[in-house]
Amino acid sequence: MSRDIRPRQILFDPTAEIFATDSGGSFFFALTQGGEAWLETADYDEIRFTVSLWSPASKTVLDLDRCYAELRGTFDPEEEHWMKLAELEPVVPPYGAGDSFDGWLVLPVLGERCGFALAGSGFDPRVRLQIRATAYLVP
Repeated sequence: MSRDIRPRQILFDPTAEIFATDSGGSFFFALTQGGEAWLETADYDEIRFTVSLWSPASKTVLDLDRCYAELRGTFDPEEEHWMKLAELEPVVPPYGAGDSFDGWLVLPVLGERCGFALAGSGFDPRVRLQIRATAYLVP
């Protein structure tokens, strides 16, 4: 008897408050849903991510030639080890270019349970960021 698995959309928890990079302009932000870091992905074949990073400061512009962001994953809840899965290629908006770092990517599901995080570098030191991310799981 086969089960009817439907696609699932995940809206990750946004930054509770503005999230600052470190003194070197780098950051690490774990993606959670309802405070839970692990997603059950066994019933799905593909996961599609959309990500948006921006600075709410009106005078701050993200330099897309310097900024770098990647998606990392972990697959063992007993031993948390984060691996680079893919670099997020920024999509430059037609208006207000450089105001945000928006990107998307599609990956195969790599485990029964997965955790995801965003990591970045090349931002201004201690720049304040807002982060929004969604995922769409496809059976």
